[in-house]
Amino acid sequence: MSNPGSEQSLGFLLFEVLRLLRRNFGRRVQLTQVQWRALAILSLNEGINQAGLADLLEVRPITLARLIDRMEEAGWVERRRDPGDRRAVRLYLTRQAGPMMDTMKTLNGETLKQALAGLSKATRKQLIDTLNVIKNNLLAAESAGKSNN
Repeated sequence: MSNPGSEQSLGFLLFEVLRLLRRNFGRRVQLTQVQWRALAILSLNEGINQAGLADLLEVRPITLARLIDRMEEAGWVERRRDPGDRRAVRLYLTRQAGPMMDTMKTLNGETLKQALAGLSKATRKQLIDTLNVIKNNLLAAESAGKSNN
């Protein structure tokens, strides 16, 4: 691996690829990055509370509260009381969000098709497998760090 600041360093390259994927997808979907990320994360974590979603989005809870207010007004998200904690609220996508989620799925496919053009199926699989190993290594290191504290 070359210099940490060079374009060939793993961290820099991953960051740049992610930035460009987000920008490309954002241009297609015509939502703000935090809107489409919130919808995507919520679709995988329905019933999450606002603090949990804010953590996954890496935004402050107050910033997310305003976003959820707007998304609720648009009819995409609903807040439901947590049956186990009357102070807590859980977040769910509405049926009205379905067409937007379908559009996002289609546009994501187009973005990935463009990004992965020229890569064979075997190379794509190897890339995904490698990234999963890196992800799992980092999650394990994070867990070990938490248990040592």
